[in-house]
Amino acid sequence: MFHYFIGKIHRYWNKVYIQNQQLWIEANYLWKKSDWEFFIYPHLDDNKKTIVYFAFDEIAQKIVFEDMLKINWIGTKTAFQIVQLPKEQLNNAIKTLDIKFFQSIPGIGPKSAKKILLEMKWNFDLDDVQKMDIDQKLYKDIVKSLKWFGYDSDKIKSILQKYPEKITKTNMAEVIKWIIGQM
Repeated sequence: MFHYFIGKIHRYWNKVYIQNQQLWIEANYLWKKSDWEFFIYPHLDDNKKTIVYFAFDEIAQKIVFEDMLKINWIGTKTAFQIVQLPKEQLNNAIKTLDIKFFQSIPGIGPKSAKKILLEMKWNFDLDDVQKMDIDQKLYKDIVKSLKWFGYDSDKIKSILQKYPEKITKTNMAEVIKWIIGQM
């Protein structure tokens, strides 16, 4: 399976192929680049017994896509459509609980929009994670760990943004101690 691919985009009818000197792979890709490095998410389609590839221009898009797939009611096609939305609009829709914004995505009705939005509201704060240059899972682990001890998640997030160094798995314990000291 491929996770990273440097190549050129070829479009034939409604199919997109990424080609390098040795291989061509069919991928779901909706951006405008034609010759680039692509971050690939391979998805095993159990119904068709095949691998479906989703291509992204940036690693951040792929990470958000993978995190979207962890939310109930979101499949690969819906997650792929959500990742393509402008970050500012997506963040604003999550913060303001804009159900109509999510209903505008094909395949999402009123009930699904509400469920997805609530899960995203509690699981994602895309601005905060991108500002801190921190892994989404690590971010969630820190917040969950401290929340379990009774700390307020909003306060944890605001203090995390002020941490002076890059946050990694190796210094996670120090980060948690530092946050507790700031409370």
